[in-house]
Amino acid sequence: MPPKRRLNLKFLFLSLFIITTVTVNAQYTDSLLLNQPVNNFWKRDVVKKTTVPLILFSATAFAWSHRETVREVRNRFIPDFHYRYDDYLQYAPAAAVVALNAFNVKGKHTPKRTFISYAFSMGIMGAMVNGIKSTSKIERPDGSSNNSFPSGHTATAFMNATMLDKEYGQYGYPLIGITGYAMATATALGRGLNNRHWITDVLAGAGVGIISTELGYFVTDQIMKNRGMNAPVKNNPVPISNNPSFVELHVGYAIATSKKLTGTAHDNIFNKDGFNMGMEGAWFLHKNIGIGGEFAFTSFPLNSAHASLDPDILEISNGLYTQALGVKYLNIGPYFSLPLANNWFITAKINAGISSGSNGNFILDIKPEYQEEFGTAELPYARYQPKTAASWSVGVGIQKRIGRNTAIKAYTSYFGSTHKFDIDLLNDTDNDGHLSYHRLPENVGKTRYNNITFGLGITAFIW
Repeated sequence: MPPKRRLNLKFLFLSLFIITTVTVNAQYTDSLLLNQPVNNFWKRDVVKKTTVPLILFSATAFAWSHRETVREVRNRFIPDFHYRYDDYLQYAPAAAVVALNAFNVKGKHTPKRTFISYAFSMGIMGAMVNGIKSTSKIERPDGSSNNSFPSGHTATAFMNATMLDKEYGQYGYPLIGITGYAMATATALGRGLNNRHWITDVLAGAGVGIISTELGYFVTDQIMKNRGMNAPVKNNPVPISNNPSFVELHVGYAIATSKKLTGTAHDNIFNKDGFNMGMEGAWFLHKNIGIGGEFAFTSFPLNSAHASLDPDILEISNGLYTQALGVKYLNIGPYFSLPLANNWFITAKINAGISSGSNGNFILDIKPEYQEEFGTAELPYARYQPKTAASWSVGVGIQKRIGRNTAIKAYTSYFGSTHKFDIDLLNDTDNDGHLSYHRLPENVGKTRYNNITFGLGITAFIW
């Protein structure tokens, strides 16, 4: 990466940190002026408002070095995804606020005050997104322009979802708030699936959208004070003893328990540490026991620098590189929750299901003097296709509820599956550049995807 680009990125992350810090200080000062007692760190209003954006900004920094790998997973699993629902869904939470007001469903504020808060939030969000885009100048994954970071669609969606949650989710209609965030998440996923944004773009966009709404409402509170406030409803915090049914998004750092990749046609190819992303949820029939499931994928880059190759192959190439090893899985089973004091939980799960590995290639880097002969600079030398297999996972976590329906969780989990492989080796090329392959015996390919993951999750309780 050029020095100027690295400088821009450092400035970008510093800017995000400063903006969030200013918000923290401003809102904390305001809470002192209003004489709100502060006797617990997690109970501070400012902590509740800034925790999730800070987690998203931290995840952006963590995921930066993995964004190419995440895009490769998309290109291999669903390369032809082109559905532009995200262009419209980003506005759905705001439309829901208008519709609910039209049907006289009262929210936290009058329509006039809600509009003022929205206008401030939109202005702040627009300034942040456009300012960062013009500074970072990150190329989109489809190569169409250099304004990828952060995602404006995602920022708009989460700004609107946060407004919907403030007006209705935190005013006696928690499921409405959760629905708004679900629509915002679907928008973010659409930006990645449509190859318009990197994973880092949508993570940062979500953080910008949320913090913009918090700032917009903070400014409105200073201007309007108690004007335009609807009468409060009985909306006491849910007792921790209630059944903690939930939906959750999580991302983690994955470490393979075996570094040797045995399911290929080559020796000396090793796994690097990778990442895990997914969503899960559970319905609790009791405060301690529920049933649920997880849909996620894990990807491991591969190090093929020391792969063993025939002398004939080394003559025409500079070696090979390998696509990342990936697996997606759907596991279901029992979930457990143990409530502790001060809205803390210990969580656990034991799941089992099915997993499917991603197809991949071992690609030769053809030397320049042979590229005309082969008609390409990169030649797929071997192809592998994992077969569907059984999978299982166990996990434990520590969770802290930071809002009526929201929590953050630190977790570790272990995943296991063993896949047989179909492996084809390049046999020959004809004069027209057509490639022919031959299948290796079935017992050649077998790989364990076993790994340990450490990560963070954002939880929405359904109660």
